[in-house]
Amino acid sequence: MTGRPSYKQRLAQKAERQRDYRQRLKARRRPSRADISITLFHWLTQRTARKGNWKVFDRMMDTVRDRLVARGFDKVETEQAIDALVEKIEDGWEFQRKPEFEDNE
Repeated sequence: MTGRPSYKQRLAQKAERQRDYRQRLKARRRPSRADISITLFHWLTQRTARKGNWKVFDRMMDTVRDRLVARGFDKVETEQAIDALVEKIEDGWEFQRKPEFEDNE
């Protein structure tokens, strides 16, 4: 009769499953939640800067901030993080390329 795998063995198995999962997503070229979120935020910020509709954007960011604070993040730190990211995007920041998705012919 075999017993339950040790904690270290379970962690190793979990890590292996996670690696396999990430490899499958990469092979399928499926975006992660983070990829989708970053792309949406980047597009929304650029569009807002182009159109100058900061009032609506600021209301949305207040809601995002409030939701992050409700999840346990610090209010001031959250506001500073959002502001820093918006400034980066306004200054022309673009995404880092993902070389694993480029054709290497």
